[in-house]
Amino acid sequence: MGINMFPSDWKVSLHTRLQAFRRQFPEAYIYALIDGVFDESCYPLLKRARHLRYEALFAGTPCADEETLTVSPLLVEFCDAGRFTWERLLEKTNGHPALSLIVTPEPLNQLAARLAPWCIVDAADYTVALSFADTRILPQLFKTLTAQQLGQFCGPAHHWQYVTRKGDWDDLILPAEALPAAVGISLSEQQCAQLMRAAEGDGILFQVRATSPRLLEPHAAEQAHALVEYWLGCADHARLETPPDRLDVCIFGLENPGLQARPQLASWLAEPPRAQTPDSLFERWMAEQSSVDVPTLSVETKS
Repeated sequence: MGINMFPSDWKVSLHTRLQAFRRQFPEAYIYALIDGVFDESCYPLLKRARHLRYEALFAGTPCADEETLTVSPLLVEFCDAGRFTWERLLEKTNGHPALSLIVTPEPLNQLAARLAPWCIVDAADYTVALSFADTRILPQLFKTLTAQQLGQFCGPAHHWQYVTRKGDWDDLILPAEALPAAVGISLSEQQCAQLMRAAEGDGILFQVRATSPRLLEPHAAEQAHALVEYWLGCADHARLETPPDRLDVCIFGLENPGLQARPQLASWLAEPPRAQTPDSLFERWMAEQSSVDVPTLSVETKS
């Protein structure tokens, strides 16, 4: 699982939330933005549904076929008649970073046309897929885009919220100005670097799950990510830049639970950053840990 599971009462609280949107924005549409790559049964479910209108955002990409559409971001319009199917659909995102809600005056085809160009972008002269429906990426994207880009991305949306790593909801800060949809999107090298750094922890967790899943078993998804981010901060402090070195630091931290809570780590982090090797770090951390763990033998003199 990429994030924590939903609370047990999520269906009731979601319905309450939707009704509140209806009261606050009576003329607006409510959409779920779902990243279909996490559960490829979402798209077939929508194809069979009778009451839910939707758009697969990959539909306009070159050579889009049924296989492509099963992993597409899906924009799904809420309606009361389709509530049962809506809940079945959203339940498929449970434990995955795949769900956000958008409240906007734009009709379905117009919002889909606004969001679709963001699926494939020019990133520092490379053409890449931008997984903006992934809620691990979405909040960082809002921080990374320029004011103009954010206005083009959101348009006249009234509200946009997403499921966090903890499995609860958080709101995104919308731009002050709604702008027409963008035709072609280009991200700068700096923007790409920010997005790549924000995704680094999840990439490391993916590798750890594939090679050493036992290291993650004691942790909820949100807690595991927080631990990896802590150790990536340590790698930054040691000026470690290569992916293998940064991965080694994270694995070492996961293999030694509680190490990050020891005062010697805080003391080391308080020192000025300087280039170090993973082996020298591990030797220092473990030596200092040993010195803390070894009891002191004292001899009292009887009078």
